[in-house]
Order: sequence, then structure tokens, then C-alpha cells
Amino acid sequence: MRAGVLALLVALTATPVAFAKDPSPDNVKGLYLTTDFPAITIRAGEDTTLPITIYNYGLPPARTAIKVDGVPAEWKPELQGSGKPVGAAFVDYDGRASLNLKLTVPAGAKPGAYPIVLTATPDGGDAKPVTLPIAITLAEPIAAKLTATPKFPVLKGTPKTSFDFSVAVKNESSSDLTVNLAAATPTGFTTTFKEGYNTQEITSLQIKANESKDISVGIKPAPNAAAGQTPVKVTFAADKATVVSELTLDIAGQPSVSISGQDDRLSGEATAGAEKSFPLVIRNNGTAAAKGLAMNATPPSGWTAKFDPKDVPDIAPNGEQKVNMLITPTAKAIAGDYVVSARASGDGVSESASYRVTVTTSTLWGITGLGVIAVALLVLVGAVGRFGRR
Repeated sequence: MRAGVLALLVALTATPVAFAKDPSPDNVKGLYLTTDFPAITIRAGEDTTLPITIYNYGLPPARTAIKVDGVPAEWKPELQGSGKPVGAAFVDYDGRASLNLKLTVPAGAKPGAYPIVLTATPDGGDAKPVTLPIAITLAEPIAAKLTATPKFPVLKGTPKTSFDFSVAVKNESSSDLTVNLAAATPTGFTTTFKEGYNTQEITSLQIKANESKDISVGIKPAPNAAAGQTPVKVTFAADKATVVSELTLDIAGQPSVSISGQDDRLSGEATAGAEKSFPLVIRNNGTAAAKGLAMNATPPSGWTAKFDPKDVPDIAPNGEQKVNMLITPTAKAIAGDYVVSARASGDGVSESASYRVTVTTSTLWGITGLGVIAVALLVLVGAVGRFGRR
């Protein structure tokens, strides 16, 4: 036999190999070793299992040893009976034993012809060893290949939505692959990768030969993402194989409201007890119309606040609407700075801004104050003159 021959001689386990009785065909006697596939083509890096049967026609029951010759040293052959490694089988009179020959071929094995021989040798008796030649042809290995199949390639949401895609990535190769993950997204978008339902973010993972793994691809749009469909190409790349999956974010428009004062100032002056109008600008920086906006204010206690107009029916994307906030501080307000909260709220949007109002007292209050001071001084002078002469 050639160099590197492997022989498997494993003692028969307590569990007997399955066998059955077969009546001896006419004029047939002896031990026979057969397989359904005496010539087969396999590929490096793959496991192959061949069914083997030992027949005993007209001979006494015997323990029969099995060995494999001609297998290259780097290959791994294994005879199995009932799913376990065996090296012999007990074959009854007119019976048969069924086994499997499992061949594990390393990924680096060279293509070519590899003939092997199985030999069955019964213990004692007149039966002679029988052989079974099997022609193994090792074909060129399959080129590395990756496939990526998204469960739902298109998802719908808003710029505030986290779009979570599930992509089944399969390694259709004869060897394991380390796959790197990347996504080409528009500016301001963020992407995260996770394996299955795990919470740990990843940038690469190993996928075994012929194995498939579910990858969760989370894509967060930019806050100002335009409405419409945005395609994102996700790349799964190994050393010898790359696949690109295109996912689509169907982004619905969303309003985004801001409140500012004239010349972007949010401050002004008012007089205690007098109504003052402060111009405000309501802007829609979103990608959908802001509809049904109602204007409200929260002033200090005792003050009044109203808007003209109070309701803003519609502001288009990138549009604006001017309104007047009418503030009346209480007549007894002390001079100083106060804060009025202005709010615009409507269908799916709400925004507020703080407006600083500096209150000054009226002229009438100033004159009244001077009069009070003058009277107090006159009273003081009179008292001094009267009681000073005593």
C-alpha cells in the first residue's frame, strides 16, 4: 500500500451495528462489501459520508474487521455504525451490517484522483478478506461566495425613527470567512451592526462554511433628512468574497418649528399697566408643513398675554409666519426683568421660547412718587420748626 495509509481498527462497541437477515441468493455464498457510490466527486473543505454494507451469504456468523487504505495522511477517515466510530461489525448468517464512511478533506487539499480501498476481514472460518475499491475525485474548491438577503428591504418612518433592518448573510463557501461590515450613508446618518438579537455592536464577525447569520442593521437618519426614499448600500466583505445589499429608508416629512423675535432678539421693554406688542417669527425648518398651530403664552402672575393672530393654520417647509405677542404687565409691577414663555403647538409639533420683558414704571407713578416725597418733606420741615422753638 502507498505511504500515508490510515487503518481504522476500533473495537466493536457494546451497541451492535444494525443488521438484518437476507436469504442467500441461489448459488451465492460468501462475504460481500458494497456501497451505493463506488465512484464519487467531492470538494476540499467538505465532509462526505458514503454508505457501506457488509453481506454474509451462507457463512457462519462472524465478527468482521473493517479498515480503510489509500487515504492521504492529511485526510480524516472515520467508519461509523449507529452514529459512533467503529472498527468492526458482527454479521450474522445470511445477514448484513450497515455502516458509513465519513471523509473529512482539508480545505487545502489538491484536486485530483484519490483511489481508496476498504477491506473487510472476518474472524476465523473459511471466509477470506474482501475488498471494495472506491474512486474519489477531488474537484476544484468552490470559489468563496457571500449572499445577503434583507427580510424587509424597505422600511418607512420619520427622521426621528431608528430604521432596524434584518439581513441574512450566508457563507456559500467551503471555508470559514471573517466578514467586515460597512454602510455608505448620507451625511448626518449613523449606522450600527449587531448579530441577531444581541445588544453588542460589532464591525465584523466570522461565518462558518455554508452557515447563515442574521445581521441587524440599524440606521438613524439625520434630524433634517429630506422626505422621500433614501437608499443605503451595506457591504459585507471578506478576503475573497464581497456582497452589497441595498436597503431603503422611506422617510416621511416632519415639521420642525422654532420661535424667534424681531432681528432674532427675544427681549423687549414694557411699561407697567400698559399693553405692548412684541413681534415674533414662527419658522418651519422641517420637511413637512406645520399645520394647525395655536399660539399660547405663560406670563407672570397678574399679567395678560395674547397673540395676533392666535392661530396659524399652515406654514410650509422652510417657511415662516409673523405674529404679535401682546403683553400687559400688571400696573403694580416693580421695575425689572421678567420672563414670558411663548409656545406654538399643533399637529405633531410643539415648541416654546422664553421672552425677556424689561418693565419700567409709568410717568404717572413717577409724578405721584415725587408728590409723596414732597409732602413728606413739608411735614418734616413743619415738625422741626414747631418743636425746635421749644
